[in-house]
Amino acid sequence: MRKKDMIVNISNTETRIAVMQDGSFAEFYLDRAEQTSLVGNVYKGKVLNLISGLKAAFVNIGIEKNGFLPLNEIPFEEFSELFESDIEMEHKYRPEEIKLRENQEIIVQVTKDPYGIKGPRITSYISIPGRYVVLLINAKNIGISRKIRQRRVREMLFRTGKHIKPQGMGIIIRTAAARAKSEEIKKEVEVLRREWDINLQKAKATAPVLIYQEPDVLIKTVRDVFNSEVRNLIIDSQPAYSKIITYLGRVSPRMRSRVKLYTDSQPIFQKYSVEDQLKSILERKAWLPSGGYIVLDQTEALVTIDVNTGKSSKEKQAEKLGLSTNLEALREIVRQLRLRDIGGLVVVDLIDLTRKENISRMLREFKSLIREDRARYRIGAISEFGLLEFTRERSRISVTSSLSEPCPICKGRGRTMSRQSALGYVERWFRSNGQNVKGKMVELQTSPRLADFLSLRHAEVIADIAKEYKLILRIKADYAFSEGDFKVIVL
Repeated sequence: MRKKDMIVNISNTETRIAVMQDGSFAEFYLDRAEQTSLVGNVYKGKVLNLISGLKAAFVNIGIEKNGFLPLNEIPFEEFSELFESDIEMEHKYRPEEIKLRENQEIIVQVTKDPYGIKGPRITSYISIPGRYVVLLINAKNIGISRKIRQRRVREMLFRTGKHIKPQGMGIIIRTAAARAKSEEIKKEVEVLRREWDINLQKAKATAPVLIYQEPDVLIKTVRDVFNSEVRNLIIDSQPAYSKIITYLGRVSPRMRSRVKLYTDSQPIFQKYSVEDQLKSILERKAWLPSGGYIVLDQTEALVTIDVNTGKSSKEKQAEKLGLSTNLEALREIVRQLRLRDIGGLVVVDLIDLTRKENISRMLREFKSLIREDRARYRIGAISEFGLLEFTRERSRISVTSSLSEPCPICKGRGRTMSRQSALGYVERWFRSNGQNVKGKMVELQTSPRLADFLSLRHAEVIADIAKEYKLILRIKADYAFSEGDFKVIVL
């Protein structure tokens, strides 16, 4: 079993949680007031409009962007009484048969945070998570965590689930329940049911209204990540330490001894070498032990990862070198996906191999590596061009998006306009507008870098423009301008 530790840093502006696995940075969680995740929150919303082509509805849940609700995310039984047409309960519905009405009120839960211009994705299948179980409000099935693989344990937990499942509801038994007593699991189900009944009273208010709110990232991470595999949870805040102890006292008293209060003067992330490793999240390039490297680029539609042998030379044969580099790269890719919390479509450009058994081995290795990841994957085959395509579940904003923002110079493109191209734009501006400023004193305002380029390397071009239009032309450097941008002011 791998050794895991959780390091928690609390400040006035943010909460940072690092999960260390065998001394290596494995997962990172960040919470800021302006970036708090909505995933898990339950709202009573109002249907604004229906998009038949998308088979979905937009729902006002009381935040800036409306929620996107696919019609197949609505339990058929819940709305059957509201339909104008009579449909038998046994009939397997099609999305187009669900006839929501505009201004209809509906209870929904956020499954994905807003991303870019997109609003949150929502569902009407409500689930309330606890430490050992997830309570399914409008489903009746019993599920067992896929990470519990022992057949005997799964059968035992399934029997327990049948006994404790509330009538008319369902449950999913989580990984942490494998080491819990049946009494602890039963108690949590009762607590979750009671809390839901209390929160449901808020639904009597007019929509939109928040019915249930997920706990903050600290308690949420302790609930979801702090399990028997974690040796220590070390935290540098006394109030937060007490908060965790109180929570564990209710749900898992045995785990309280693993929570440690950090009191040294040295910042906790520096003490455990997290701060330096955290900076690597923003790097495009990640080095492999052999000297090879991977390059990660994130676009609006997908994430591309390129695998390169780099300085690696431990294998003389190209096939062996490619295989060993690819296997190292896949291990690092899985780590980076968890660390950066990258989601959506991912395309990996592997080093081309010719032997089919090597290609099959890489795919098996990748499927084995992702078992530790809590996110869901859908994996395709490796194409004849050496491309591995897969999707990773995305529910919240990636860590890199939280820690960084688009460059104001290149506006997120990753490249800026060349100075030579900018010179061309300046020339064309004066050709189009020169008669309007002829004979006047004007000032060309632009970035310091472009201002130097125009003044020092192309002074003759600027002089010709001034002579042609009888101008007194000054160039002014201004840090407020992006590269390639400029403005002409008549003085």
